[in-house]
Amino acid sequence: MKSRLTAILGLVAAAAPTHGALAADPPAAPSAAPSAAPSAPPSGWVAELDNLSRYLAERRADARCPDHCYVLERLRLTGAVGDGPLEFELVGRVLANEPVTVPLFGPPKDVRLEGVTENDKEAAIGFDGDHYFLHTAAKRFVLRGKIHLGSDLALVVPGPLNTLEGDVSSGAVVEGSRLSGLVSTTIHLSREGKGEKASGPTVFQLSRAVRVGREISFEYRLVMRSGADLGVVRLPLTMEEKVLDVTGASGFRVENGELVLSTSGRTAEMTITGTLPKLGAFAPDPRSSYEWLLVESDPEHRVTVTGDARQVDSAESPIPRAQATSRLFLVQKGQRMEASVTSLVGVEALSAVVRTHRRTMVVTPRGDLVSDDSLLYENNGIDYLAYAPSGRPIFLATGGKAERIMRQASGAEEVLVPLRTGSHDVRVQSLGAADLRQFGGTITLPMPSYALTASRVDLTVGLPAGVVPLALLGGDRPAWAIDSGDVVAASIGFGVGAAAVSPGPQTERRNVRRLRILAGVLLAALWFLWEPGFVVAVAALGIWGMLWLLGRFVQGPLRTAITVLLVGALGFMALIGLVTLSSRSMKSADMAYEESAWRQPPSQTAPAPSAGAGKLDDRTGNFLPGKGGGVLEGVTPVALPLPGHSRSMSASRELVTRDRPFMPTLVYITNMAIAPFAVLWLVGLGLVISAHRARIAEAYHRIRARLDKPEPPAPQVPKISG
Repeated sequence: MKSRLTAILGLVAAAAPTHGALAADPPAAPSAAPSAAPSAPPSGWVAELDNLSRYLAERRADARCPDHCYVLERLRLTGAVGDGPLEFELVGRVLANEPVTVPLFGPPKDVRLEGVTENDKEAAIGFDGDHYFLHTAAKRFVLRGKIHLGSDLALVVPGPLNTLEGDVSSGAVVEGSRLSGLVSTTIHLSREGKGEKASGPTVFQLSRAVRVGREISFEYRLVMRSGADLGVVRLPLTMEEKVLDVTGASGFRVENGELVLSTSGRTAEMTITGTLPKLGAFAPDPRSSYEWLLVESDPEHRVTVTGDARQVDSAESPIPRAQATSRLFLVQKGQRMEASVTSLVGVEALSAVVRTHRRTMVVTPRGDLVSDDSLLYENNGIDYLAYAPSGRPIFLATGGKAERIMRQASGAEEVLVPLRTGSHDVRVQSLGAADLRQFGGTITLPMPSYALTASRVDLTVGLPAGVVPLALLGGDRPAWAIDSGDVVAASIGFGVGAAAVSPGPQTERRNVRRLRILAGVLLAALWFLWEPGFVVAVAALGIWGMLWLLGRFVQGPLRTAITVLLVGALGFMALIGLVTLSSRSMKSADMAYEESAWRQPPSQTAPAPSAGAGKLDDRTGNFLPGKGGGVLEGVTPVALPLPGHSRSMSASRELVTRDRPFMPTLVYITNMAIAPFAVLWLVGLGLVISAHRARIAEAYHRIRARLDKPEPPAPQVPKISG
């Protein structure tokens, strides 16, 4: 016995690799502890048996099947299609030395297995994803059972399957009764004649619509009718269509470049939608005698169509049109057409414009500049507008509703103004500073900046008392302080003043001419210095001239009556002129306040308290510790009424952009610069009056004589004696 064991071990040792090749891991390093002794490796026949077991384990691992650990030889289907379940028989082999998972068919949601046995024993069947599977370790297996198909009578075979035999008693396999080399294949069964392919529908009408935009989409309308059940219909996808949805079918799938449609009954109407990678050649389906093809494109693309198809009226299209550029073609059997797409190059266009921009600026006597901007814009796609108000923004409203003032960042100058689509208005108020000099000069008025094109910008500048504007430059036309009305008024004053000079016969003619010019200039200048005084002076001189003419031609009581009428009429006209000038001055001073009140939307006014409201209704919950002016951060602002002003000037400019900005400049003088001219005017007035000393003295004595003339004594009535 001992000698036989020794011989066996010797044979094993001879067959096994050397100890150095199959040796175990090298022994661990000896411990640092002096008491631990290193363990000796196994020796003798025990070590040889250990090496033998390791070698056999490695051989078993190498013998495992990495892929295709099974073979499916034959699948046979029997029974009647549509009359209960079909019977199947699947023969296969396992190539591995361990149990494997063999895919069968599916999909599990539409296919149900019943009574499945493996080699006449109960089989281990399960499903994973879109197929059933068999878990077996038999080297050869025969799988039998019953299979219930869904309404579309389709069966997915993952494979690989060598052969398929469709030996059904009624009906047929659409793809054929004998198939081979099936991998991820869907087979379809039909209730029609045995052993034959299912016949196609007798009516097959396909209409197509192709719409070109940012992507190419398609819509197909398929109408089918037949004397028998339609079953499963295949539609070739010749243009690599990506089908996204099908309505009117019980199910659909894409296989091998074809759209598989599951139908029930003898009629079907389907709508197929999806996308195309590109356009190409179109030809009718062999089952159609003709097809409708509707081609549409958006304004950014142009579709060129060539071929022998005939273009017809697009109103005849069975598919509703979606674009104005639609074209309908009738493609008959045997005809062919091709379509290509050209992307048009767009140009920059105005997505938003400012139709009118009205800016009112008021300069206060201390040099503060209060601006009120009102913009009417047309928007077609911009959400926010970066608006630089050229000052500190204090109010913002869009569409008559106050908005919170927001910036892009803490240090940004621009205010983000929300824009709505369509025609709306924006109102912005801001505060700035203006440098008013003592005698006069120019001011470059700040204007807001934004990226939109403004069709028209109107500017009105209000100035306080003591500042006289001379010109406003920078618009389409310079605006001057003197207009045609001033020229007419000054001309009337010059004529009246020159005609009123009458120093007397002792004055030389040359001096009289000089006095007339001086008097005319003085009265004309009075219109610019003091308009009410000009009106009074012209009225007085007019009354005096009329009385002088009246004294030349009329005497007696009639002269007195006409004099009273003329004085009353001219006085009334002078009063009307004074009232007109006064009202114009008051309106100019209060214009800013009235505009502000007119622009204030009704929603901004405070609602009246209700009858049952308590005292808490009047409280807002906000107070300002240590702050003045009613300033709070993060609240919706309220509009500030513009300060009053005594004089104003206006200018405008058409088509204002960032490249063509509106930069107005105001030329002005102050009362300090006008004071020397007022002194000269008084000196001239004194010269004119001095030249009329004799006339004035004569008139004075005449009036005094009339006032001092004694009244005539009353007549004595004679007494009649009795």
